[in-house]
Order: sequence, then C-alpha cells, then structure tokens
Amino acid sequence: MARKKDERIITAPQTPAATTPPSDDLEVLHPERSATIAGRAVTVREYGFIEGIRLRPLLQPFLDDLHAMMRGDTLPSLDQITMTLGAHIDAVSEAVAIAADVELEWLTGLNQDDGMHLLMLWWVANGPFYVRSVHNRIASDRAVERLRAGRTSTPSSSLPATETPTASGA
Repeated sequence: MARKKDERIITAPQTPAATTPPSDDLEVLHPERSATIAGRAVTVREYGFIEGIRLRPLLQPFLDDLHAMMRGDTLPSLDQITMTLGAHIDAVSEAVAIAADVELEWLTGLNQDDGMHLLMLWWVANGPFYVRSVHNRIASDRAVERLRAGRTSTPSSSLPATETPTASGA
C-alpha cells in the first residue's frame, strides 16, 4: 500500500547554490585603472580611507569650487571640471602622483596627451568620492537652511466678528 504524502509538514525552501559575485564588485570597492603612459606602466588607485582624509585639506579649495559648480540644477560639464582641476593644478598634481605612485617630477614632465590621460584615469578612480563628498555637503547645506528657516508661521486668524450695539430710537 502506498503512503500518502503528509501535506502538513513544512519544509524550508531550498537555498540557491552559491553564486559568484558580479565581476564588477572589486571594481566598485577598489576602482583601479592601469595604462602605459610615456612608456611607463602606471596603475591609478582609489585612495584608502586614511590617505583620503590626509589629502582632504590639500584638496579642499578644489572641493569648494566643485561644490560651487554643483549647487545648481545642472551637472557641470567635463570641460568645467577640467578647468577647475586646472585652477588647482598644484594640489591635483600631488593627489594624482600619490594615487598613481609616481614621482611628481615625472608627472610634470608629461606631454599634454599623456598628462590628460593620467588625469582622466585619476578622476575615474577618485572622482566619485569627491562628487559624493560634494553631494553630501549640498544635502547638509540644505538641511541647515531648512533648520535656520524654522517653521513657517501661519497667518493668525481674524478676530471673531462682534455686533456693534445700535442705538434704539431715542
């Protein structure tokens, strides 16, 4: 005699087999860009936490200008960002040299094409951190503005209407 399956038994669902992480997980965590620039193999890496904090004072004037550009409703163009990078070239050059583990003297000796290539590799690896920093600052600025504005007062209601006594015929 065949046994009837007991439908009252609850079983845990089968867990799916372990999946391999998407190939870009490491890219998101540690974006690195490698290229041969002026005959030299260069890898531009994202700054670590402490390194990024140490560089913050050096790059703060650049971040202030980036903040001013991004406060509006439109995103700055690559040309605007490049102009801002150029306005802060000494600090940016030092930051690029650190991220690429190259000597500042080597970096300053690059031709226009190689220098721009390295700068773009640096921006791809580290730009998102700076853009997030600016977005966080903008959000913080807006929150402070709302707090300073306080609650908007509601117009006071008008006084209740009253009847004026009328003189009854004298």
